[in-house]
Amino acid sequence: MTDTNGGIVKYIPGLILCMILGWMALQWDQSIHKWQKDYQESEKILKAYDAKEGQPFLSFAEYAAKSEEKYTEKLAAFERGETKEKPKKPHLLKEKDYVTLATTKEISSKFSFGERMIQFQLTYVAVLLLGGMIIRNTIGLPKLFQPGAVMARPIIKPGIILLGGYYLWSNLLKVGVFALILVFIFIFGTTVLVAFLGRRLKQDDGLMGVMAAGTGICGVSAAVAVAPVVNAKPRDFFYAVGTILLFGTVALFTFPYIGKALGMSEPVFGAWVGTAILNTAQLVAAATWYGHDSLLTANIINIVRVGFIPIVVIFCIWFYVIKQATAEGRHEKINKWQVIKEKFPLFILGFFVMVTLNELGVFTDEHRTIFGKQFLQIFFAVGFAGVGLNIAFDDLKKAGGKAFVIGFIAATLKAVLSAIVVILIGTEAFRVK
Repeated sequence: MTDTNGGIVKYIPGLILCMILGWMALQWDQSIHKWQKDYQESEKILKAYDAKEGQPFLSFAEYAAKSEEKYTEKLAAFERGETKEKPKKPHLLKEKDYVTLATTKEISSKFSFGERMIQFQLTYVAVLLLGGMIIRNTIGLPKLFQPGAVMARPIIKPGIILLGGYYLWSNLLKVGVFALILVFIFIFGTTVLVAFLGRRLKQDDGLMGVMAAGTGICGVSAAVAVAPVVNAKPRDFFYAVGTILLFGTVALFTFPYIGKALGMSEPVFGAWVGTAILNTAQLVAAATWYGHDSLLTANIINIVRVGFIPIVVIFCIWFYVIKQATAEGRHEKINKWQVIKEKFPLFILGFFVMVTLNELGVFTDEHRTIFGKQFLQIFFAVGFAGVGLNIAFDDLKKAGGKAFVIGFIAATLKAVLSAIVVILIGTEAFRVK
């Protein structure tokens, strides 16, 4: 079944493992979200009971009929154009759970557990990332599964393409204006800062080139694009990637809680992580962890900054190749357009195609439900399983010396300043409708 190099077959075990872990995490996620809704519905029923000063509970049939009646009235108002938002079907308790609540006047501990897990942000994203990281760094990931686990990470990108079905060009451009400002000031500014500090501290140009691109734009993807331009050595690349992954890992597991502590809305948090977290996979994971609206905003910021890869490649060609060659009296040429063409991410074009189709009215709410509930979540779950299984402490130790300090300080400074700016700009500027 395999050729001498293992062929495509070598990826199958790891991909199957990621699919299994992703499926298990999604089952967990669906369960705790259902328990949370049951908790909220139970609280609403108990409040109504208290407001009636202890009058008897409705029968289950009466409770279900009353909920359906309210939904029908709201739906009729929407269809008449009196309200702009289509109502969602009411979430009802199961009959046995309703009867238990009516009898005991106590909310099920299972429902309370689901509510606490949501408050702790312990969704399928967290389960996959934490679970994968624990597996990788305790029992270890056998070599049989490693190629497939690496291959699973880019599966997040088809999910990002499907996200295009949630956007209209008007919203994309509105948020994109602020995204462009954030990208130019903070992300491109970080690239220039790292390059400048590296030159002043006499660090190797190859190392500083990939570090500047990685910490400034979009992590590993930008580092890969710039590495051949600055003639980075394998050691330089691993140092830069180690720094990027270490900062991204710390941010991934702390930013959602920092955002909650600072009272960030989902759109504001999305703008923050879209600016501050270095790696696309970790950025998408943190934003998804915080909420769907956060993901929508973060994705726009990410698309804008990934679009800056060609500009950063050109900057690195000028700063590390042309400028250096001119100073030394040499004349070197490099085909910058070929580098850009080879390294520019194609998933951005797929995303724009989906936005255009949505603008033309091709997609309905039912289509978006299919995107979100099925394919999008599946792509993300498999990809996040791959991300978690590839967070190895040994790799994070590859960040080294002054280069690590420069990259980490620049990334931290960008995170702090961008948090202040997005909070001041406010929710409405970053909200995707």
